[in-house]
Amino acid sequence: MPFLDERGSAQQRGGPPTFETARYQFTLLRPSVDLGTVQLTDLKGKAARLMPIQGKVLLINLWATWCDACRVDLPMLERFHTAMGNKVSVAAVPTDTSDRDKIRSFLDRISLRCLPVLLDPDRRLASPSGNATAPLAVYGMPITYLIDASGRIAGYILGSTDWLSEDAQRLLAYYAASD
Repeated sequence: MPFLDERGSAQQRGGPPTFETARYQFTLLRPSVDLGTVQLTDLKGKAARLMPIQGKVLLINLWATWCDACRVDLPMLERFHTAMGNKVSVAAVPTDTSDRDKIRSFLDRISLRCLPVLLDPDRRLASPSGNATAPLAVYGMPITYLIDASGRIAGYILGSTDWLSEDAQRLLAYYAASD
């Protein structure tokens, strides 16, 4: 996979490679800020901490049960999660509900089995763009934030995204080398 093969060459580039889908492109956030640790819950209702792991890229996908594009995006994200193993961390966080039964039903309908899903009932992680207390803003659905290997929020991309594509792999390699 290009992600592993290009780690060295990604370090030599001056800036991140361009990554875009048919409708959107990866948007850099400047200045980048640390994500830190965010207290969430898992699908069983137990407390869970979402935090970057030093030296590893983290993708945080924000989605909603009413979102048609999310029905396409989440299965692609699960395939990416499965293919990458422990090389990249992934968390999928619904923004429209904390109702675990509704979320499980939605995940069952789109046949998701192994995608890490966390809940944000207190909007500690993500909120509409006007709330300055949460580290991530919701500009549309789905939206995926990339946290670099040093734990900083690098940027985001809206819409369904194939993280296994060559361009996405180059972007991930660049940010994996940023630690």
